[in-house]
Amino acid sequence: MSRPGDEEPVRDVARARAAVRNAGVTYGPRTRRRSAGDTWRDFAHRYGWRAYALPVLIVLTVAALFTTNQVARKAGGGTGDQAAGPAGGGNANGHAGAAGPPVASGSIALKDDQASSSQKINNDVLKAAALPPGPAYPTQGDGNFRILPGTSGPVGSGPLHRYSIEVENGVTGVDLKQFQHLVVSTLSDPRSWSGHGVTLQRVDSGQIDFRVSLTSSHTVRTFCGYDIHVETSCFDPNNGRVVLNVSRWVRGSTAYVGDLAAYRIYMINHEDGHALGHQHAHQCLPGGLAPVMMQQTFGLKSAVSGKMCGANPWPFPPGAKGAPGPEQPDTAQNDEYGLSD
Repeated sequence: MSRPGDEEPVRDVARARAAVRNAGVTYGPRTRRRSAGDTWRDFAHRYGWRAYALPVLIVLTVAALFTTNQVARKAGGGTGDQAAGPAGGGNANGHAGAAGPPVASGSIALKDDQASSSQKINNDVLKAAALPPGPAYPTQGDGNFRILPGTSGPVGSGPLHRYSIEVENGVTGVDLKQFQHLVVSTLSDPRSWSGHGVTLQRVDSGQIDFRVSLTSSHTVRTFCGYDIHVETSCFDPNNGRVVLNVSRWVRGSTAYVGDLAAYRIYMINHEDGHALGHQHAHQCLPGGLAPVMMQQTFGLKSAVSGKMCGANPWPFPPGAKGAPGPEQPDTAQNDEYGLSD
């Protein structure tokens, strides 16, 4: 699967050409004034079909020039392609002024991956899982984490799980205030795990059951491994650490192109789901949405039906039946992405 944006110039040109063909060329009623109707009729009589083709060629040329200009603006780093920047009022370099991403509604229409042939599945999955283009992000921290101060009251019903919010030293250019806010608001949302058999509470000292950690991409590999050469996040049970890859926080995923905020919510819910004991899910929910424990960063294909699920960042999306979906250990039989050893 090509990277997001690679197909857009081709699609824009195709749409422009289709619009010209569908619009056609029309003319109003001619008058008897020699300066208009008769002159055109003489011109058309002399040049035949070429006279009628000329306006169409002019329109096509203008459309092509407009599309070329738009493509050039995108290639030059225009602001139209920077919606997938880091959270809050800054960009990847910490510059202020850029608006933050919108809050995901939970019902927003999101892009599905395209199904691929079985012969090319490994290659296509790796393309789909490749990091989308976008702003720079910190690749190397020092491997040490600091707890961000802040607490919240317990939310939900059931066994209490206390979590901290941490960041690796050396991770810069991210609005940490907004990062903390999104983690707490996501885990406190009734569409998330709280209220569905567990209670969650943010703490910054004392007993900590798991640590939600924003981590540089190279340090991620020490926790998550790097057998599959794409940027991922994970839960490390040995350290009780939810490892959120800053590269994904800044750029998102192909499956969530156009909705970085929703992908961030998916990251939080999926990896915290592992911290709460959940395993991967491998089939769509009855209504067609992907369960949050599906590896949506790799794609949205059901191992059971082979169909594409709809991207979904919530364990319990409103109106969805069967949520959060059946979960199973990963095996060669349910490996929907063909990435097993």
